[in-house]
Amino acid sequence: MAVLHIVQFALPETSSGYTIRTAAVLKQQSALGLGPVVLTSPRHPAASECIHEGVMHYRSGPDPATRLVWLRDSIRVRALARRIEEIARARGDLSLLHAHSPVLCGMAALRAGRALGLPVVYEVRGLWEEAMPRHWSLRYRMARAMETRVCRRADAVVAISEGLQREFVSRGVPETKVYVISNGVDAEQFRPVAADPGWRAERGLADGPILLYLGALREYEGVNLLLDAMPRVRERFPSARLVIVGDGEARPVLAERARGMGDAVALLPPVAHAEVRGWYAAADLILYPRRSTRATELVTPLKPLEAMAMGKAIIASDVGGLRELLTDGQTARLVPAGSVTALAEAIIELLADEPLRARLGERASRWAREQRDWRVIVPRYREVYAAVARG
Repeated sequence: MAVLHIVQFALPETSSGYTIRTAAVLKQQSALGLGPVVLTSPRHPAASECIHEGVMHYRSGPDPATRLVWLRDSIRVRALARRIEEIARARGDLSLLHAHSPVLCGMAALRAGRALGLPVVYEVRGLWEEAMPRHWSLRYRMARAMETRVCRRADAVVAISEGLQREFVSRGVPETKVYVISNGVDAEQFRPVAADPGWRAERGLADGPILLYLGALREYEGVNLLLDAMPRVRERFPSARLVIVGDGEARPVLAERARGMGDAVALLPPVAHAEVRGWYAAADLILYPRRSTRATELVTPLKPLEAMAMGKAIIASDVGGLRELLTDGQTARLVPAGSVTALAEAIIELLADEPLRARLGERASRWAREQRDWRVIVPRYREVYAAVARG
């Protein structure tokens, strides 16, 4: 058996939550003998075919130069479908096609699957139409319609959250063919460790509590709410410091605000995934203040699972995607989304109560290791693949 995974980006050229999930799935599927191979989309940075972490990675050529969205996407789909067919015919051992969001990968897989007579699994990792400006209403509606159509036509659909599963069932996708295979964590890599006493000093961070946000800087992540909460936090804990590590479209506004807050806020560039553990270990609290949007209510992020596995105390907003991972008072403290007052009060409460932080972190680590280790998550693909093989 060999499974061709069609993805937009992959390691080693591009590192993100998307590529980290892909790499973890490939690693565990290889261990299970499922024979994964990878094809990256035309959007992937120019790179040669390679074997990465023991898995063959094929490429599909350069991205079309045109700026006309409809033409560019059409060229991408056709080129990717042709490349799928070339690989399938050259190898002769593919059992199925497994396409991952965005929808163009799914469209190409369906097109090639029909020509090859191979079943298609489509994995939905997010509501990509929600990333489009709503004033482009026609484009938004078209993207939503294409996503729904691909899910209906695929032989099986994998959703990374229960929220996404409910969403696509509500769009008419049969519930019997929508499987939830959630985000996970490498619990061996992200295990609880003591903070290195010299780690903060090496990075110019003074003594005092560190409040950490590490991730994408997008408006819906609500990082600006952390800056709003800091004056009240500093009244009680004058040495507390908010450290923001990441990049995204919200960074310029955050940087402007941070410049006026002195040593209360440090805004740092993204770090390699291998460095994330050091930041988590050094932090006293990990913060996820997401705003309530359709995407945050339905999609579960990956990074909180890493912090949970490391036994860190977490404060997060009570949006649906985070509630699937975190239980208020048991594995985290959840606060109403958008409430600066509630956020500040929760930070003050947990900074003042080290035993409570330890209890929350211990429970979170145990849950993540038992329920969301990739070694537990990835074997569920066997059920999906067996179902499409039966037809």
